[in-house]
Amino acid sequence: MSLRPRYPFTALVALVVAFALWYAVAGQRREKISERQAVVPLTLSNVPRDLVITNNVPESVSLRLRGALSRELNPSHPIEVVLDLSNAHPGVRTYPIKESEITLPPNVSVVAIDPPEIKLRIERLATKAVPVHPVTEGTPAPGYILAGVRAVPAVLGVQGPESVLKKLNAVETTPVSIEGAVTSVEAAVQVRLPHPLLRLTANTPILLMADIIPAPTPTPAPRRRQRRRPRRRK
Repeated sequence: MSLRPRYPFTALVALVVAFALWYAVAGQRREKISERQAVVPLTLSNVPRDLVITNNVPESVSLRLRGALSRELNPSHPIEVVLDLSNAHPGVRTYPIKESEITLPPNVSVVAIDPPEIKLRIERLATKAVPVHPVTEGTPAPGYILAGVRAVPAVLGVQGPESVLKKLNAVETTPVSIEGAVTSVEAAVQVRLPHPLLRLTANTPILLMADIIPAPTPTPAPRRRQRRRPRRRK
């Protein structure tokens, strides 16, 4: 009876694969378990469209990791903390950071999280129509005056947190110089929004129009006629 395999090439391939698997498993057993501190980005996902977060949120979270870190931490697959806010409601709420919300590579666990929770202040988004106040700087040339200034459009829609919109009565434009002007001035301007969470509801071009006219000539006051004093009789 012959002990030679019927398909020697197939048997050789199987032997090589078996050796490779044994070497990989043995390598994992030989690799030491270590711990490492890592600062990873924080992402707030699935924020409802009608809500906005109004407080400052940390950009990153510090994690203490444990595992075969020399092999498992791959820059092409970064670790990230992802908080799901699909069930968020207006108000102040504290969200604990769980290990299940961290994208970890295999065979790596989390020992500690700093901060362990995130506090969020959430408000509803609202829209408000507010007047536009045009802003000019400087003065016309001698003999001319600023007869009027207006913005087109005169009213804009602004979107933002309800608490911020309640205090918003108007928005100002970027200033336009009328220094030394002898004719009317027209210029494209931008709107200055007083809060970083405010946005215009439409990308509408805005014009500032300043009417410069000759100063009216002052009318001389009429001369008063002097009354004659009656002569005294001698």
